[in-house]
This record gives sequence, structure tokens and C-alpha cells, in this order.
Amino acid sequence: MRRALALVLLCAALAQASSFSRQSHRRSSGQTSRRRLFTSPLITTPGGIDLELSSVFDPHGGYTLPTTLKYTPARWQTEISAGVDSVASIFDDNGNRATHFSDHVNFAATTEFRVTENFSWAVAPTLAIFLRGDEGLRLGGALLARYDHGNNTFSGAASWSGATVNSPTNPAGIFDLTSGYARKFGRLTPYANVQLERASGVATQYSIFEGVEWQLNPRFSFDFGGQHYALNTPQPDHHFSIGLTYSLK
Repeated sequence: MRRALALVLLCAALAQASSFSRQSHRRSSGQTSRRRLFTSPLITTPGGIDLELSSVFDPHGGYTLPTTLKYTPARWQTEISAGVDSVASIFDDNGNRATHFSDHVNFAATTEFRVTENFSWAVAPTLAIFLRGDEGLRLGGALLARYDHGNNTFSGAASWSGATVNSPTNPAGIFDLTSGYARKFGRLTPYANVQLERASGVATQYSIFEGVEWQLNPRFSFDFGGQHYALNTPQPDHHFSIGLTYSLK
């Protein structure tokens, strides 16, 4: 437990400096969830520590660097994770670039239940703490499931979170429903999924994510992907991501 506490405190310290991306706490945590559904196990191997580093770029030159630490104590089936956007940089309305550290920290405790050799599901209470900009917390939970058959993976997830202090940039409630498919070809695993999101006061939005993971060795893997948010709106949001997952133990 001392290792888990140290990881949580480290992520909290990284987040103390601040950011400005009002949706970053949702999107950075969503990236980790998508890895669980396709390329990573639902939880880190008991006794293991995983570090996820990502770079997410938009067409206008902005970028974020989401970072997540995940740890499952030995003989546990519950993984403790904490994540921040270690750096976020965008251009404001005047064309000036602003670069900050994270304005939030995300926590989750993911417990896996293996039903059969091929099918498992997990439940994860979640917490997002705002450090600047929006106030209060977001409390919620996620339900994840995946079925592996040969080289094929079918997966789905549902999540909900609520704000203790809602605002125009922090909806009172957010519900996500996700489904997708992946297939392994040697060290490469291409994947795609579709997400439905409904936030309080906002019409339902549809998003699509696709990418490919390259498993370099048992400890290193790289992920290259595209993220296409709110495709049914007049102003969809497109991003390109590069990720690295490293097993520290």
C-alpha cells in the first residue's frame, strides 16, 4: 500500500501547477479506458506498476501530455490509478499560445472479475479533483467488459459522473456508452470503437476512435491513434495521439 500511496501523491504533485483545458479530465481518462478495452488488460498484473505516457495533438497546434500511473498490489484484483495532463498547450482567441500544467487529477480503483477464460468485466469508482478553473469534484463510476476469442477482442463500457459544482464547462452529469473491436496480428493490434456521450444540457454526441498498438516487447508498447469527437455537431473535434506504456515491474 505504501507504493500505491506514493504513486497517488506523485500524480497529485504533478497536477498542482495547473492547466486550462476544460474537457481534459474527461478525455485523458477516456484514453486510459480505451486501452483497457483493447490493448491493455482490464487491470495491471497484480504486483505490477504501469506508466502510460501520451501526446495528443489537434490540427490548430495545441497539444496535451496525459500521464497515468497504475498499480495493483500483489494478490489483489483491484488496481489503483492516478492521472494528470502533465502539460497542456493551446492557442487562445488572440492567437497567443498558453502552456500550463494540469488543472485536475483523475483517480480510479478498478476491480476485475473474471467469469471465464475469455470473458472478464470490471467496475471502477472514479474521482476527478479540480485544482483551478472549475471548482469541486466529479464523482462517478465505470463498468467495463471484454471478450477475447482467438486474436479478436470485443469490448464495451458504460460510465457516469456527476459534478459537485456544475458550470458551463463542467456539466452536472455526463453519461458515456462505448463499444468496439480489435484484432491482433503478431505484435500489431488495430482497433476501433464508437462512443455515445450525453451531458446535461447538451445534445447527444457521437465520437469515433481508431488506432494501432505495437507491442515492442513484454514491457514496452506504443500506440498510434485518431480521435474524432462530436461528429454529429457543426464543429467536430479531431486529434492525433501517440502513446507509450511501460511496465515498471
